Amino acid sequence: MAADLAMLPSHLAKIIQTAPLRYKLFEIQKKSGGRREVAQPAREVKAIQRWLIRELGPRLPVHECATAYREGSSIRKNAEAHASSRYMLKLDFTNFFPSIVRSDLHAHLDRHCSDYLDPSARKLIAHVSCWARHREPPLRLCIGAPSSPLLSNSLMFEFDNRLAAVAKDDGVVYTRYADDITLSSRDRGKIDRYTEIVQTLLESLQYPKLTLNEGKTVLASRAGKRVVTGLILTPEGSVSIGRDRKRLIRAMYHRSLTKQLDSKETQVLAGLIAFADSIEPGFSQRLKGSVRP
Repeated sequence: MAADLAMLPSHLAKIIQTAPLRYKLFEIQKKSGGRREVAQPAREVKAIQRWLIRELGPRLPVHECATAYREGSSIRKNAEAHASSRYMLKLDFTNFFPSIVRSDLHAHLDRHCSDYLDPSARKLIAHVSCWARHREPPLRLCIGAPSSPLLSNSLMFEFDNRLAAVAKDDGVVYTRYADDITLSSRDRGKIDRYTEIVQTLLESLQYPKLTLNEGKTVLASRAGKRVVTGLILTPEGSVSIGRDRKRLIRAMYHRSLTKQLDSKETQVLAGLIAFADSIEPGFSQRLKGSVRP
């Protein structure tokens, strides 16, 4: 690691020892209102965590039902898995990343990496991947660390594996996008019991110790609006960005044609159109075709 990062071993050891304290704390606005606390590691800690991701990524198990933070995956693919179903249950974890603590990481590395990492290396990895919030224990994952996505995905492997097996036997589709669980079926009777199944499964796990945010539990059907990772599932079985986003994009596009957008708004519009094309291929062409010469 020291050679790859062009650091003296003694300097690298000092950074690792103090890594949980080398975080900058700030807040961001939540879509649902209020503020979310986010911590970001210092540049030198990020470099170490990125090195670990490259080394551990090919070795740590991640279940195929975990659709976030993976090459070739997207919110569209996550939503498409449920597009043909009639009924859908959405569940959400409370404080997902901060609930995963250093002892969870250590236990996971002991279980899956003991054949190529000695105890001291496993201890080091768990330590340097965690944050000391307000400089107090326990050390935990934080949202802003580059190693948190991979580690959280892998730590959920046992949960994903067991829930996916139950769902498959029931003919239920299961995906997890970070802390968002989606289960869907053509039979409502099967979906109704999965909140209890998930709660029982969480209680039985050795690690991590997670709880459901009951206020975010949603049961939906084709008779109403079905939203998965911010995308709309249509009654016809396709995935859409939704009418509100389309209305906004069209309004901004027409304003751009008459030079009413400033440079920042123009960049926002370009991003929205690119996003729409990634979800509904051909959207930009249809948008241009809707404008009369």
